[in-house]
Amino acid sequence: MSAIGWILIIIGALINFLAKPVLQKASGEQGLDEKTLYTVKTVGMLLVIAGASMIFVAGGKVDVRAIR
Repeated sequence: MSAIGWILIIIGALINFLAKPVLQKASGEQGLDEKTLYTVKTVGMLLVIAGASMIFVAGGKVDVRAIR
């Protein structure tokens, strides 16, 4: 369960950090819509929070046999 939590943290962090450059590139010269940016960043942070809560519930342990 904690392996899935780590995966959610990594995916959420990538979404959060890459949201602005990707949305700027997609919008072109029109400008960046702040509402869309904040929505995407909120989703990324929710993934991070969900992953952290899964790790917390699991006791912070990583079961190596579960990853293999």
